[in-house]
Amino acid sequence: LSEEQKKLAEEQKRLREDFNKLSEEQKKLAEEQKKLAEEQKRLREDFVELRADFTKLSEEQKRLREDFNKMLQELTDLRRGYRRLETRIQSLHGAMLAGFGELSKFAGITFEEFSRKFLENYLKAQGVLPKNRYLTKYKIDSEEIDIFCDNPAIVGEVTAYAQSAEEVDKLLKKVELVRGMLTSEPRKYLIVLTAPKEVARSLERLSEENQIELVIGKIV
Repeated sequence: LSEEQKKLAEEQKRLREDFNKLSEEQKKLAEEQKKLAEEQKRLREDFVELRADFTKLSEEQKRLREDFNKMLQELTDLRRGYRRLETRIQSLHGAMLAGFGELSKFAGITFEEFSRKFLENYLKAQGVLPKNRYLTKYKIDSEEIDIFCDNPAIVGEVTAYAQSAEEVDKLLKKVELVRGMLTSEPRKYLIVLTAPKEVARSLERLSEENQIELVIGKIV
């Protein structure tokens, strides 16, 4: 009996030790679970903050988009206004060119000479052409260039009457002739005293396609 009691006591001791181990393990698990719960809480709080930040960013993006659309509309309006102003200026230049072109006959100068001086004064007033630079007539490979300046690079063609849109081709060919002696892409000018309506339309279209500044005095 004594031996049996001893075995039971040892077994009870082992059970107690195992129980203590289990209790310790349970305690550790409870602490770990608590940590996980706290971490989950922090993650939930972070998620809520992120959602709030995302909402703010979305609202800010919406405001930026609205501001961008407003700026785009304002820019579009400015461009339209600029085009209208540019059209008025071109019309004014055309009217002045037609009027002074007629007067040039009485002043004893050719329309080409008058146009060259007219453009020179205009470009100087705009700050494009320095005061100590001038537009001249230039001859190369038997071709005469009505308006020329190497620096700043300017090439122009003058005609009293444009029978066709070939005036644009003439100017572009002359540009190619002098391109090698220029350090930059030249400003291109086509000055026409008179042009038929259909020819004028073609000249306007081709000039826009080839970055040519066109001035027509009178459309008939």
